[in-house]
Amino acid sequence: MLFKTIKPLLCDGAIGTELLKQTDQKIPEILNLTHPELVKKLHSDYINAGSDIITTNSFGANYPRLRNIIKDFGEVDIYKINKLSAQIANEVKSKDKLLFGSVGPTGLKPEDDEFRKIGDYFTEQILGLRDGGADIILIETMIFTDEMKIAFEIAKRETDLPIAVSMSFKIINGQIYTYTGVDFNVAVKEMLNLGANIIGANCGEGFAEMVEIAKFLKSLAGDIPVLIQPSAGKPRKVGKSLIYPDIPEKISPYVEKLIEIGINIIGGCCGTTPEHIKVMRRIIDEKFK
Repeated sequence: MLFKTIKPLLCDGAIGTELLKQTDQKIPEILNLTHPELVKKLHSDYINAGSDIITTNSFGANYPRLRNIIKDFGEVDIYKINKLSAQIANEVKSKDKLLFGSVGPTGLKPEDDEFRKIGDYFTEQILGLRDGGADIILIETMIFTDEMKIAFEIAKRETDLPIAVSMSFKIINGQIYTYTGVDFNVAVKEMLNLGANIIGANCGEGFAEMVEIAKFLKSLAGDIPVLIQPSAGKPRKVGKSLIYPDIPEKISPYVEKLIEIGINIIGGCCGTTPEHIKVMRRIIDEKFK
């Protein structure tokens, strides 16, 4: 199977936090429309750093997340912005690389009246990613299993693409939960029951904690490939900047542990940069000479 290579595949790092460093725009997905050259350069930077997989700038490109800025931009076509995100990435992606089409959470809760509409919201997003040329649909940073399942069902219905599902976890008193309190074992069982091509964990509290989560996830995954994308830790604000503690120079021991665990796809989430990916590339290549 493509994702179960002996040598781990290397994904890219953060998209949103990297783009926000370069502009006053607070919604990174809008840059697909206003500054596509910035998005394209970031994809190129990750490819040059050694990524096997890059990710579309579409994480929050759904109606609930974008509605507050529609007043400033007129009618924002959700389908169009997602299609464009994949097209921009494909302009710099060579044939030997893969493209994740990023689908993040809507920010709605299952108890919200509007939650019943999220199937429609995910449909226009996933159709845009499909038509823009994504290779794999990545449903990521999920904290509600209900929302994850609906996004997966839409991706399964509307595309013939492989689907990855990834949830965000934290460790509390030695126990692992999603950020809404869903027990780890329950959440992983739900991911496995979907029949996804890849399951994973992303974001979280940093590389050290993610190694612990990865151990348990890999032990439960069976033959299903596992994706791990840690954040660069909990940031602190210095002036207008966010400073992340897990700098590239500190992550090597944790990347080595992820490889030893047998993680199939390794990358980064919030706060990680092309420099983090360069470190990962070096370690992977040294381990698999």
